[in-house]
Amino acid sequence: MVSPSAKSVLHGWRSRAIDAFALAEANIERLLRKQNLTASGELLGSKLEKLRKAKPSATLSDARKKQIDGILAQLRTLIGLRNDLVHAQMIVRQDGEQIVGCFANPNQQCEFSSVTREISGPRLQALGGKVAKLAKDLEAA
Repeated sequence: MVSPSAKSVLHGWRSRAIDAFALAEANIERLLRKQNLTASGELLGSKLEKLRKAKPSATLSDARKKQIDGILAQLRTLIGLRNDLVHAQMIVRQDGEQIVGCFANPNQQCEFSSVTREISGPRLQALGGKVAKLAKDLEAA
């Protein structure tokens, strides 16, 4: 059985990861606005692609565009994790010495099966740290 304090820790790491994705999204929107591109109401993946497809301009040099594209490429690989963190209920279970968050995203289910993603506590913590760094990198770009 997982202790209540262990569950709280995992929920805290999940929350920090979601907050980091929200900051990354806000920075993507800010960069889009600087390019006179709108993305209100669009999903994060669409906003990311719109910024990736933006052409270098007077306000976005080639070097800066390459830097932003590198950050976006890293974020793109993490979108599926973000979707599971946001759209699925987290079930916490004990796996040996580690606590694990289990996410069954309803968008990934059919009448015959479901897809469950499992993320250990330390990996969830590392995910939040990685996304927070990418969000700050976008802020500085």
